Amino acid sequence: MALGVVTGAGGAAAYAVSGATFTPVAGGADFGGLPDPKAPPATDKIQTVHAVDVGGEAARLLRHEQLVARQAVQQASEAARSGYEARKKAEAERIAAEIEARKPAKQRQVEAWIKEAIRVLQANGTPVTNDDVQAIWTVIEKESGGNPNAVNNWDSNAVRGTPSKGLMQVIDPTFQAYKLPGYDDIMRPVDNIIAGVRYTYARYGGFHAHPGLVGISAGTGYQGY
Repeated sequence: MALGVVTGAGGAAAYAVSGATFTPVAGGADFGGLPDPKAPPATDKIQTVHAVDVGGEAARLLRHEQLVARQAVQQASEAARSGYEARKKAEAERIAAEIEARKPAKQRQVEAWIKEAIRVLQANGTPVTNDDVQAIWTVIEKESGGNPNAVNNWDSNAVRGTPSKGLMQVIDPTFQAYKLPGYDDIMRPVDNIIAGVRYTYARYGGFHAHPGLVGISAGTGYQGY
C-alpha cells in the first residue's frame, strides 16, 4: 500500500491507495488543504493522484548507503595496501643501501665497471643482466683479486707466451676473439670484462655453468676457466 495525495477542485485530501481502490484518510482541511471558494462544488471525481511509494524510497536510500559504505571500505583497503607496498619497497631499498655501503671500496668500483660492461654487452646481444653482477664479481675476485693491472706470469698460459691479463685474466688470443669494436684494450677494465663475459657465454652458455662458480656451489672450490 502507498500513501497518495488527491487534488481536486475542493482542495486536497490524503488517500490510501491499494490497487484501484482509493480510501479517504483525511479531509482537505484535516490534511492541510484549503478549499477554493471560487471553485465549483467538490465532486467525488478524482482528478489527480500523486502516489509516494514509501517502501521503495526507503529501499533506494538503503542501497545508496550500502554502496557508499562499500566504496569507503574499498578505498580504505586500497590505501592500506598502497601504504604497505610503499613501506616494503622503502625497506628493501634501505637494506640494499646498507649492503652496498658495507662492501669494500674495491668491490664497489669493480661492480661499477661490471655494470657498465653489462650495458654494452646487452646492446650487442649478450643476454647478461644485472642479476649476473655478483657472479662476475666472484670470478674477478678469484681470478685477479679485483686488480685491473694483474698479469699472471707463472701459469701454463704464461709458459706458452700468452699470460692471463686484467680483471678476468683473459689471454690475448681469447681477448682478440671476443672483444667488441671500440673496446680493444685488454688492460682496460670494461674492455676486459666484455671479452671475459662473451667468452663465458660462448663456451659455457652463461655463468650458471662457469666451472669456477659450479665448483664453489659444489663445495669443491673455484677452478679457472
